[in-house]
Amino acid sequence: MMDSVSFDENSLRPLYGRAVCVIMDDETRYTGILTSCGPSSLVLNGERTRRPVKRSRKSKIKAEVSTTQQEEQTASASSAYWGTLSLGPSMEVSTVKAVLPLAPVKAVFVI
Repeated sequence: MMDSVSFDENSLRPLYGRAVCVIMDDETRYTGILTSCGPSSLVLNGERTRRPVKRSRKSKIKAEVSTTQQEEQTASASSAYWGTLSLGPSMEVSTVKAVLPLAPVKAVFVI
């Protein structure tokens, strides 16, 4: 038997900006980007706010060398033929804005 889990702003905050699947008590599923959460509702695919970008002071030469090394690592990793790993059928992330009440939310998964 599953334990009852309640969701609130603080528990969902780490998922902001990530693709999620929300399952309601009636087994209805909603997918989208979690953009905000209030005391009584959560918003998928709402207005996105820009986060301040932390800028570092690196010379351009070092940055170019590190991107070249990163591209080489990515190329060698992609040749490993892992393919896509999944536990089930892929889910399409909806782009339609949805405001869902928090009370009937049964589960929230990152997809």
